[in-house]
Amino acid sequence: MTAAQPAGTDTTAEQADSVVTRSTRALEVPDLDARFRLKVRSLVAWFTPLMYEGFSRRVDVAALRGRGMVSVVTYLDFRRGDLAAAVAAPVHATVETRHSELAGVGLDRPATRLGFDIRYSFATPPGAGEPRRYREQLSAEPLDCGAGRVVLTLLNPDAPPAERLVREPQAELGHLRLHVLKEPHPTVESLSERNPGFVEAAGAPTEVQGRFGLQHTDVNQYVYTGEYTAAMEDMATRLAADAGLPADRHAIDRIAAVFKAPFSAGDSYVVRGRLFHDGERTVTLVGIHFAGPDGPRQRPAVFGRVEGAC
Repeated sequence: MTAAQPAGTDTTAEQADSVVTRSTRALEVPDLDARFRLKVRSLVAWFTPLMYEGFSRRVDVAALRGRGMVSVVTYLDFRRGDLAAAVAAPVHATVETRHSELAGVGLDRPATRLGFDIRYSFATPPGAGEPRRYREQLSAEPLDCGAGRVVLTLLNPDAPPAERLVREPQAELGHLRLHVLKEPHPTVESLSERNPGFVEAAGAPTEVQGRFGLQHTDVNQYVYTGEYTAAMEDMATRLAADAGLPADRHAIDRIAAVFKAPFSAGDSYVVRGRLFHDGERTVTLVGIHFAGPDGPRQRPAVFGRVEGAC
């Protein structure tokens, strides 16, 4: 799915505390599932254009790039609501971007790492939720239909490995207040936590092999973020079916993922997944591993938590 550039973007943040961008776009047929609920993969597809449009008006991104600085996605978390929406209805997005210290330790520490903590909220008018009335809006009032968070880590990829993390504030960001995260950057371990009521589905963990091609990449020269989260959704559906759950009713409501290393075109990979369920609720833990001549690496390059229900 290709994300359209948001229409009518209006940067309203005048405070140095953050950059706030509000925009509106029309929902399209591929944005909604068969129940007329907004897809998590739609939210993932939108997050970059929604953030970048306003952020680039307040920050000299070209100057940062000219000095070798890049920002890479190291965490995302998107959730969709249970609202039935309508094709062609407006979806209103609010994006708040904060310049942040991501380890939760502040400046001048060995663990210091700088980047951006970005929060998203989405709202749209309720729809009829019926195929023959797929464009009908029941009211003009927008209601919450999703939320998200993305963490971007600033890197200098051409520096020696020990110096690639950006630890000092940059001049181009001096007009933005630096926030220290109350909780440090999420990890594989924190995403793996689950409530005691969830039990693992019977059977061995499932493993799927594959190879990324140019069709999976974007202009950043690596595999596009949405390809990883799509693979996680596919694994969650497969495991639900293998566990005897009704795959046709298995709805994915949340994906949270950490990104350790990017894949390139030509890279072989293995997707490993484990499904846990408590009644109709499911949690699928999915790792995407580099695969070489000696087999998959033990630690995943990308790891995600997929929450859903049947």
